[in-house]
Amino acid sequence: MLVVPLKNLDGPMSKLFYRAGLSLSLTSALAGGLVLGLFGLAQRALALTDEEIASKLTQIPVFMILDAQGEHLKAVSQTDEDVQAPVVFLDGETAAGVLAQVQEGGQEAQIEVVDLATVYRESADGEESTPLLYFPIRNELAAAVEIEPEFQGVPLFIPRRGETNAYLPFVQGEEVSLPMFFSREDLQTYVDWVFESDPAGAEEIVVEVVSLEWLLAAMASSENQEMDEQLSQVRLFPSSDVLEFINTIREQQSGGAEGNSGEAAQ
Repeated sequence: MLVVPLKNLDGPMSKLFYRAGLSLSLTSALAGGLVLGLFGLAQRALALTDEEIASKLTQIPVFMILDAQGEHLKAVSQTDEDVQAPVVFLDGETAAGVLAQVQEGGQEAQIEVVDLATVYRESADGEESTPLLYFPIRNELAAAVEIEPEFQGVPLFIPRRGETNAYLPFVQGEEVSLPMFFSREDLQTYVDWVFESDPAGAEEIVVEVVSLEWLLAAMASSENQEMDEQLSQVRLFPSSDVLEFINTIREQQSGGAEGNSGEAAQ
């Protein structure tokens, strides 16, 4: 089995290798610049229930690697093999890079696209929750570090009004929510749309960044009523680039299937 230490992790998970069944060598070229977020739910009184939290994650696609037996690729502590965490990729290109290494090692594997709510429910199911290891989108992590140099985890970008420091809400009919974007560019698109007739207003918007790991932990543990109310209003917006990537892959797969069907008919 090939082993590689990963940077930017502290504590007992500071040295990791991957196992599912699957093993791989994660090269420095692939890992370079990535900060990995590790999140495990503790058993405690919930500010939001598991189902309330999961309901906010249904529109967020993530990528996981499965072996031939359908087992997820997992990160395992080198110091304690009982400490394991399924690996969750926030973008398909990173997942595809890891999959290629797995396959180059002679192991059968494939990528599964699933919504984050499903992953969350599975991790929270049972008496003891399962920790998850997240790979952020590389360029979004770089954008987050520009805002907060010490940032670690999966970034979520939030628009605030610079003058009042109030959050810029997302309004849909009578529903008002607190928007958080997995894409810095998508946030800017939203801001430009809101202030289409007031460009000066858009310039006053400042961008805050928090981690997905922090958000999930806060939703599960907050005992502050004001924070609880804000967290209940959170609406997560998936990266449009990731959605486009998924659509492109599906179109390619659909086109390939139709082509094969046509050849068979001939």
